[in-house]
Amino acid sequence: MPILDRNKPLVVDGDPRYAFATGVVRGKWVKRMDRTALNRLIEAKPSELGKLLSEQGYAGAEKDAEKALLDSWLDTLKLVDSLSQNPEITSLLRLFNDFTNGATAVKAEFFKLDYEPLHLPGGTAKPEELKRVAAGETHIDTVPKEVRQAMSVATSLYQSSKSPLSIDIAIDSYFATIFVDRLLESNREFLREFARRWADTKNIAAYLRLRLAKMPIEYFNRFFIDGGHIWSSEFKRFEDIELDGLPARMTYSVYGKPLADSVSALIKDETFQPLANFCDNMLENFLRQNVYISFGLEVLLAYGFLKWSELRAIGAIIRMKMARIDEEKITERVRYGDI
Repeated sequence: MPILDRNKPLVVDGDPRYAFATGVVRGKWVKRMDRTALNRLIEAKPSELGKLLSEQGYAGAEKDAEKALLDSWLDTLKLVDSLSQNPEITSLLRLFNDFTNGATAVKAEFFKLDYEPLHLPGGTAKPEELKRVAAGETHIDTVPKEVRQAMSVATSLYQSSKSPLSIDIAIDSYFATIFVDRLLESNREFLREFARRWADTKNIAAYLRLRLAKMPIEYFNRFFIDGGHIWSSEFKRFEDIELDGLPARMTYSVYGKPLADSVSALIKDETFQPLANFCDNMLENFLRQNVYISFGLEVLLAYGFLKWSELRAIGAIIRMKMARIDEEKITERVRYGDI
């Protein structure tokens, strides 16, 4: 099987309807938080975080850093909505919020957590509505049907398996199936390739998490996401192989040695960080290309997901700094590259 050139730019046909959108996104892109600014956050005292974020354009961060990040995400969604000529595709960002919140609501129900502080703004469903669905009310029409279905399946799986992992796998699969199908149907090669990589990252992570947790592989077969570069038949060939034999087999996948090395580190050190870094790198490097080369719908979707990555990284740093975690460990755990 030929190895995929993960960093090869695609030739994307221009779309004059997105000329203005491209200019707006590029203007915001140059103001992003780069590696230097990120390192300043990691090295700062907890009391200095709000001021540094405020200097980076996060309004209100000195008063409430977490709220400033959430407000920035809402502003990103509004910008994408206002510039998009294809709301069916760009609405996936809001649906992503709904599925993320749905998984959190199910976990909050089982583990008796206060859900509302964990709710991420930007989706279509309200916290109280998701709480009701998680509690078993399946006919809350204001929650997207697909989200309700995913939450119901995740609830049943957890009740039978008693593993939080089953919640993540079920809900990830429902969202990813919608996401991949829409992007593959777009007939835009950049979006189609991004969808293939997205499906692969979810399938690879789910497969390895199930194997390490020694859970039935039937869960993986049931929630496998079609559309990626790695077909289900390839995963089936791994089922009878011991864990330490997986890296050698992964070498022959379309992702080659970089994937094999991350899987080897996972098995040897029992940490998902190298694999998470590989997956993030594979997706984010591809998105970053398109912020610069695209005059089309692609630039908005790329900007939206890259902004999500930026906010996720900053939020992780803030929480770890407040928990007094060592700077070196924060640097190891927060992979952010040069976004």
